[in-house]
Amino acid sequence: MGKKEKLNEKGIPYGSRQKMPFWFSAAWSSRGIAAAINAVVMMQISFYCTDILGLNAGIIGTLFLVSKIIDAFTDLGFGYILDKTHTRFGKARPYEIFIVFEWLFTVLMFNAPKISVLGQYIWIFIMYIMINAVCATALGGIDSVYLARTFTTNKNQIKVMSINGFIVMFISIVFNIIFPQFLAGPGRTQAGWASFTIPLGIAMAIIGILRFFICKEVVVDEVDEDTGKAVTNNLGMKESLGMLFKNKALLIIVGLMFLTFFVNNMTAAATYYFKYIVGDIGLQSALAVTSMVVVPALIVFPMLSNKFGTTKILRGAILIGAIGLLIRTVGGTSMVTLFIGSLFMGIGTMPISMMINTYLIDCMDYGEWKTGTRIEGMIASIANFASKVGNGVALGAVGLIMGIAGYDGLAETQTATANMAIIFLYNILPLILFIVMYILARGYKVDEVREQMNADLAKRR
Repeated sequence: MGKKEKLNEKGIPYGSRQKMPFWFSAAWSSRGIAAAINAVVMMQISFYCTDILGLNAGIIGTLFLVSKIIDAFTDLGFGYILDKTHTRFGKARPYEIFIVFEWLFTVLMFNAPKISVLGQYIWIFIMYIMINAVCATALGGIDSVYLARTFTTNKNQIKVMSINGFIVMFISIVFNIIFPQFLAGPGRTQAGWASFTIPLGIAMAIIGILRFFICKEVVVDEVDEDTGKAVTNNLGMKESLGMLFKNKALLIIVGLMFLTFFVNNMTAAATYYFKYIVGDIGLQSALAVTSMVVVPALIVFPMLSNKFGTTKILRGAILIGAIGLLIRTVGGTSMVTLFIGSLFMGIGTMPISMMINTYLIDCMDYGEWKTGTRIEGMIASIANFASKVGNGVALGAVGLIMGIAGYDGLAETQTATANMAIIFLYNILPLILFIVMYILARGYKVDEVREQMNADLAKRR
């Protein structure tokens, strides 16, 4: 598939320019902000269902897991559609509109109508599918493709993602500090959730769509002179999937995405941990400050990347995260060990959580290098699928394990078995997952072939 880049009035490619204005890089973060806040709110859906609506934790967990079966079809299907998409707005950019719909369905989910119990289960299930299987599918599926077609050099892509990560993380930290206070106050009632999510949803939808109007794709596909249509690969769905399984780097990153987002969404157990184990749900705000360490880490990421390579950063960060979870597990309810452990864990998830698009673009190049065919939409979508499955399995695991342990959201105190389940979900299970992540990361070796890969691709193009 041929590609070319738009030039400015001086004949310099826009996406390759050496000096990228900060405001332009910052504008890229607008949708990331809206999506990040949405993710934080969505982490409380289990808590909302069990402690606000009084629904059964086991049933809710099962519904979340079932929804992932639907996700499997929508993610891969959307990736195939994206690879065939060509509009005057670009390939990926038109799908930014789904950030507005994502917040619309989120507001509706957290404002469940006062209907029968069965009706509430159905309501939650439908809204959850619309948010994840439709909106998040489109948004996650386009992100790395949109980035690659707006900023065309590895240096600019890393710079933009670092600035994006810095801004998104900073605002997320502020929100994470404030949010537990809402949970401890107005968040104890259904009316409180309504008064909070409606204005938040409107604000986030407006902020989220800004990137569409500011950041335009500069890479355009080669046009067939005879038909006037963009030149695309002619692979069918089966052939495209076959190409993905030949991409070793992608398979590793997909596995790391699943595990990282699984671990991240284990924070759904944090609310239960602080409510029943620590004894003060409001102390979550203090722990949210640990995320501040990721902010300076994102600032120096481009320098570290140039010096050590993205592979070593990936492995080192995951190892730090595992050490942090070990500290947190041993420390129990001590706020000191909870603080240090959570701080290290935040570093451990940073490369995949905040810089994932740089790794996915590497996977696109690696796949093209190995097979001779460049696939973008399918790669972005299957990675997005892995992250959503991680999210869903985490939420499902919380519900199912706590349901088996006999957790009762309307009870003032929990049984010893339920408390043990909460501790397992908050500390022990994430530690096990981090160990698996490190083993996977040892097999990721793109930096070792990058020079030859880039040289070979440059010749082909």
